[in-house]
This record gives sequence, structure tokens and C-alpha cells, in this order.
Amino acid sequence: MSGGRGILLIALVIPGLIVMGSSLYSFDIDYNALERTEDYIARLSRDGEGSTRQLDLAYHRSLAHRVNAFTDGTWGFIGATIAAIGIHGIVTMKEDDFAFKQDKKRSGN
Repeated sequence: MSGGRGILLIALVIPGLIVMGSSLYSFDIDYNALERTEDYIARLSRDGEGSTRQLDLAYHRSLAHRVNAFTDGTWGFIGATIAAIGIHGIVTMKEDDFAFKQDKKRSGN
């Protein structure tokens, strides 16, 4: 692997995959919490046991989980995009595009 490909791998692909993986893991946790709070709201309203204050609190907790799940999904998409840009650069560029000027002078090109 040439130096330029290594730079793309280290600078774009690996960080992009790390951001994507950690964000999708957090998304899974937040989405499960969102489902639990939505079930809790449905149970409170269906049984008629919950006061207005309990319903408001549960609804606002649900909104917080909804925002967290949205942002985690967005960061997952951003990380995947960063990794895809790095992979695209590695795959499509010719070997000469990665060489530094000093390397080209030494090889006589």
C-alpha cells in the first residue's frame, strides 16, 4: 500500500467507520429506549391511571429519546459518507496520483 492510500485509510476510512459504528450502536440503544417510553405512554393513557403530569413527563422523555435517535442516525450517515469518500479515493485514483513530488523525481518520471 502506498503512502497516499495509507493516509486516506488513516484519515478518512477508519475514522468514518468508527463514527458510523459508534453512532449506530448509540442509535440502537436510544431507539430501544424510545420504544419503551412510547409503550409506557400508551399504557398510561390506555389504563387511565396516569395523571396529566405523568403523561407530560413521559411524553417529554420520549421526545428526548426521539431527538437522540435522530442525531445518532444522522452521525451514522455522516460517518458512512466520510468512509465512502476515503474508499472512493483509494479505489479510483491511480498510483501516480498518490506519489509525492520527491518520489516522482527519484523515479525519473
